[in-house]
Amino acid sequence: MKKIHALRWMPYALMVVLVPIMISACGGGNDTSPNELNISTLKGASWQDYVGQEVVVEGFFVLDPIPMLVNDLDDLLINAPMPETEFILLQGNELEKLSAEDYGGAKMRIDATVKAVDPEVTSEQQVVLEISAAARLSRDIYYAPFIAHIDFEHLFTLENRYAVLFSGGINAAKNYVRYWNDLKFMYATLVETYGFDPDNITVLYANGTGRDLDMPVDDSATQAHLEDAFDNLKEVADSNDKIFVFITNHGGGFYEDETMPHWYGGRNDTSGDEGNEGISEAAWGLDFNGDMSTDDTVSWDESILSWGSSIYDDAFLDMFDEDLDYGELIVVMEQCFSGGLILDMASGGDDRIIMAAAGQYEPSWAMGPTYIYDEFSYYFTCAINWADPDGNAVDADVDNDNIVTMVEAFNYAVANDTAGETPQYEDSGDGVPHSGAMPSGGDGAFGDNVSLD
Repeated sequence: MKKIHALRWMPYALMVVLVPIMISACGGGNDTSPNELNISTLKGASWQDYVGQEVVVEGFFVLDPIPMLVNDLDDLLINAPMPETEFILLQGNELEKLSAEDYGGAKMRIDATVKAVDPEVTSEQQVVLEISAAARLSRDIYYAPFIAHIDFEHLFTLENRYAVLFSGGINAAKNYVRYWNDLKFMYATLVETYGFDPDNITVLYANGTGRDLDMPVDDSATQAHLEDAFDNLKEVADSNDKIFVFITNHGGGFYEDETMPHWYGGRNDTSGDEGNEGISEAAWGLDFNGDMSTDDTVSWDESILSWGSSIYDDAFLDMFDEDLDYGELIVVMEQCFSGGLILDMASGGDDRIIMAAAGQYEPSWAMGPTYIYDEFSYYFTCAINWADPDGNAVDADVDNDNIVTMVEAFNYAVANDTAGETPQYEDSGDGVPHSGAMPSGGDGAFGDNVSLD
């Protein structure tokens, strides 16, 4: 019988009545009226022209992961890197009056002074806004994510199990709380429900510093450290072992969105391994491959965002080369465009189960209404854990054999996932994923006989 663990939640305030509130009066003693500017202008090519000016800016206020205004809340909720021109960081004593419980997700009007950022402190931002006053205009989304604290026990240990948990986060401005929660929920499930030895779980997170002490972090989430983790597996794992790989945080790829295609990273494929994806430059009016014309059709490399960089699909595949020995390999990817890595991953051969939260050209999403987890990985983890984070029982065991297989867990996640994403599954080895309930299209036969037990 499996033991169901529970999470202790940090307390947070109830949603407040949504009425405009003036935090403080605009100060500064300047007789000239502040310029009304937008975030994209302040973060644009002429940013130096605004340093020292008093400005008025409207945007959505958030404190996750750090105080900022954003143009569009959806950019926070999808698991792809938010473009630099779509947000601006905030500072100043007035921030003490702006709690996430009262103002998180609210449309705000900010009076502020534009300050230059010391390039020796960060090269990621040029300017920040030092707030002198703020007024709440409206609030449609309550955005106040918090860190989930996990109580669990390491009750037993089973051999022949290894895991790698990875979340890059990019940088301090884009490393959302939900990525830490995703990893911790999965870590607790592996250790408590399935008896993974903590010494056999490698956790690579952001800059290498955890948000609390509930889960140990082995190192920062860089490509070099991920390669080191797989090099270690090649030394210790054999054909009797299960290897479980879980990736969450941002992903890069080609976003088929009419407002801004390929906005969220990835790169033009030059190696030819993606095949002929037929992405038309003329259709978008953009030069994707940089040859000074818009007459080509191109293919696209997806990426996993690490701390400070990107791990492209070619490099990720290299980590799973023929020197990696295992009995069963299970890879679960939460990031945007994760379905695009399945062709690369599946080419390694048999005994691989690969799941992705989203299709090749689409983003994956945070789970509302609290946004403290990501949607697909949350339901998948609930399924294999036999419980949700509150300890409420979850039964994904369709055939009632007291085992949750990878197909049963995937099907449970798909059935409960209401975000605008299309989870993908592949275990046949042909590199062609399928969506919807498994088995389907030749996929699912292997995974219906594989679990973490």
